[in-house]
Amino acid sequence: MAWKDDGILYFHKFMKAVFGRGLIITVFRFMDKCIRNLFIRLMKLFIKVDEKKIIFLNFTGNYDCNPKAICQEIIDRGLDAHLVWGVNKRTRTGPLYFPPQIKTVKRGSYEFYRELCSAKVIVDNGISTAYLRYHKKHNQYLIETWHGSLGIKKFGRSANNDKRWLKLAAKEGRMTDFIISNSDFEDEVYREDFWKKTPIWKFGHPRNDILFCEDEQKIEALQSHIREKYEIPENAKLCMYAPTFRDDKDLSPYLIDYERLTDALKERFGGEWVILTRFHSRTKKYLGKLALPETVINVSGYPDIQELQLCIDVGITDYSSWICEFMLRRKPGFTFATDVDNYASHERTLFFPLSALPFPTSTNVDELIENILSFDGEKFIHDCDAFLKDKGSIDDGHAAERTVDEIQKLINA
Repeated sequence: MAWKDDGILYFHKFMKAVFGRGLIITVFRFMDKCIRNLFIRLMKLFIKVDEKKIIFLNFTGNYDCNPKAICQEIIDRGLDAHLVWGVNKRTRTGPLYFPPQIKTVKRGSYEFYRELCSAKVIVDNGISTAYLRYHKKHNQYLIETWHGSLGIKKFGRSANNDKRWLKLAAKEGRMTDFIISNSDFEDEVYREDFWKKTPIWKFGHPRNDILFCEDEQKIEALQSHIREKYEIPENAKLCMYAPTFRDDKDLSPYLIDYERLTDALKERFGGEWVILTRFHSRTKKYLGKLALPETVINVSGYPDIQELQLCIDVGITDYSSWICEFMLRRKPGFTFATDVDNYASHERTLFFPLSALPFPTSTNVDELIENILSFDGEKFIHDCDAFLKDKGSIDDGHAAERTVDEIQKLINA
């Protein structure tokens, strides 16, 4: 194979010298697209659908989010199904990260498309199916779970300038057979852009089921796992600061006075506190420029934010939808958004002003500290109840059960 590799390398160098790097990249991308499309078409034509196969896709490639909760429910039931998970190049695999019942395949590989073409059910939490240039067969089902709930920021045509993403999202929408919702609010969001006529399964979000867990042993085991992993003292209370990303890669909105934050938490809620930070995957690339104190623990590498939510006592974010999920636990939450005017006008349009949320809102560190010190727990719970009722939220801890009931009908049809 050496002569072949050298030949391709010399050919690439020659083309680059004659035509320039930009044209070479364009040509190779075009060739790759044509070959890949032909390859997929042939596989779709000759590979039959396995009536018991379910393939799970998500944009992280990790074992997380709604696909994880659905997959775990299938495993717990002992359902007769062949489970496949599409992973990315950097996804950690093996028994520590994926249950042994799941077969993992690298996205974009020959084996991946063979599994994708033969799956009866495709479970996606974003636009992975369209992104991977796949259009499902007539006898395949695509279930869209999405990856947020009661979101704060818009992502559709009115708020997104990424034309390629919008095109792929529209394609995903046309392919989707069923989409999962957890509220009247989310129904309206889906209908606004990409899933205008898609049947909606209003089951709640499977990934939020864990937030209703009442199994003390399970909760303690998970808490012990996270404390051991990050060397957190057993008696320490946990506050997690998890903001969303910025398109302009500005780090200034993430600057919190962690020492003052810790002191305020101690004064208002008592006990010893440890601050966790979890940054968006799109922020990790330039996060090295942000110096964090040694006392702050960065848990950005932990794949399952729902598990973290089950373990923390206080949550802080800016515009990330996870805080609306954390609300289900009725634990104290706060929004810290120093760039709200710029963000709403240049980054993402918001569904509603931050002041409409039940969380005390701050635009600078002084306001954040004051909101913590003056936090009214009774009013907060009342406001959470009113907000969830207004949005028509139905999350109750049984979403995965309802979803798998329907999937079972599809693979047994």
